[in-house]
Amino acid sequence: MRIYDRVNALRPVVRISERLLTELDLSRLQDQIIETVRTEMAADRASLMLLVENGEKLQIVACSGLPPGVRVGHTVPVKSSLAGWVAQMRSPLSIDGEGEISPDVDLDHLLVEEQAMSALSVPVLAGDRVLGVLNAAKVRIAPPFTAADKELLLLLAGQAAIAIENARLYTSVSHSEARYRALLQHANDAVLLLDPRGRRILDVNLALEHLSGYRREELLMLAPRKLLPETEKWQMNGAHANGNGEHAEIETVLQTRWDHAAPVAISVSAVPYNGQQLLLLIARDISERQRIARQLIQTEKLAALGRLSASMAHEINNPLQAIHNSLHLMLTRPMSEEKRERYLSMTSDEVDRLILIVQRILDFYRPTRDGMRPLHLHDMLETVLTFTANQLEQQRVVVVREWNLNLPTVAAISNHLKQVFFSLIFNAIEAMPEGGELHIRTYVREPGVEESGEYIFFGGSSNERVEDPAVVVEFHDTGEGIPQQELPKIFEPFFTTRTKGTGLGLAVSYAIIEQHHGEFAVHSEVGRGTIFRIILPSAP
Repeated sequence: MRIYDRVNALRPVVRISERLLTELDLSRLQDQIIETVRTEMAADRASLMLLVENGEKLQIVACSGLPPGVRVGHTVPVKSSLAGWVAQMRSPLSIDGEGEISPDVDLDHLLVEEQAMSALSVPVLAGDRVLGVLNAAKVRIAPPFTAADKELLLLLAGQAAIAIENARLYTSVSHSEARYRALLQHANDAVLLLDPRGRRILDVNLALEHLSGYRREELLMLAPRKLLPETEKWQMNGAHANGNGEHAEIETVLQTRWDHAAPVAISVSAVPYNGQQLLLLIARDISERQRIARQLIQTEKLAALGRLSASMAHEINNPLQAIHNSLHLMLTRPMSEEKRERYLSMTSDEVDRLILIVQRILDFYRPTRDGMRPLHLHDMLETVLTFTANQLEQQRVVVVREWNLNLPTVAAISNHLKQVFFSLIFNAIEAMPEGGELHIRTYVREPGVEESGEYIFFGGSSNERVEDPAVVVEFHDTGEGIPQQELPKIFEPFFTTRTKGTGLGLAVSYAIIEQHHGEFAVHSEVGRGTIFRIILPSAP
């Protein structure tokens, strides 16, 4: 029978706990606490006060039945109020029907509520922290609160503390999630959240919808491989990020709904969640960046064409002069058929030579549509040296070839690398106004071999050393050299120390080598010359 009575006594407490602990909206919870106090304790007035302003004041956050003018938002000072004493002492306080206060302490200096026939005030404690005070009062003629009522209010305050902490935590998490969602959805870059193996899309943002052309629902059903076909690139970088938490950036393509391959730069990082490492991919559309890079390359080509014009005029003028002389002789002098045929043959050869020269110029300066393919550096170097032969000769610059005849091929865009070589040769010519030597050396950098010399390195797209064995080409002039304080700036756009030129040559060259996943290294001494070293990965 006793057990049955105990169960019956506990049932209201369990019911109250369930009702409070299942409410996670803080505002509704606070109202529910007040409703529970009035119902369970037959109170005429009830209020829940929480500490604010660094614990200096107590503020009413929920109430019922209070006098006019006292409402939610009303505050009282902790140091000079009845509720403040309860919060400071962490002890309940009661006023009986005769106005006697328990415990028997001097409270004359405190603000005591008037009109109350009987009142209870208990602290709301969460562990060793005071959250606030829970108050109940009777103002009509009715039995005053008993010791059992005080215990019940203490129990309600304890349950309220737990429920308030839970609701606050839930609100904080909800706000954090809302902030995350707002940041995710309004980010300018496309964002994907993938499972740890990179096989399922868990979340996306609006920018990805706009970039890909797919709706959110479609993207969540899409396999990442369908959206980002070059999975090996970003999955490898994702594994790297998992290892050390660093971000890695790669350039790849994003396949849109309309089967268009949009160029993107992807940053991959690992996000710890629920004991797993999710993959966060941030994709930036680099179409405009690539377009500007192509324009810069073309601008530098046109500027270089101006520098070549004198040399090209000389090279074109020679066959034109030969053609003119042959035609003049055939038109003004009698000659045998055999001699005429010889002059016509010579004219035809010179015309072919002209066609070849013009074709080489067109091939060199027109925007390329070629992709990367295995190429021999020596073939490209010879083409550029043929173009610049007259200039080199006029400036009394002697080219010394130091070539490795067993040099591996490199994966490259021919016209782009030619542009780099052309720029470096012209820089060398300008650095040697009184003539000199230009040593062009090619070799293979073997694994584990440390190269000598103090070089400033300008890394490629991943800022990592090119994997060995790598293919190296060096341009070493015997010119005036570059001051040490200017070396770090030489690859900046429009930086130049010369009166002529655009200052784009080395900047464009750097961009091209970066696109080829290579490195630039520079060593220079004033009065002794400069070495430009290009390191490229060998073709697979």
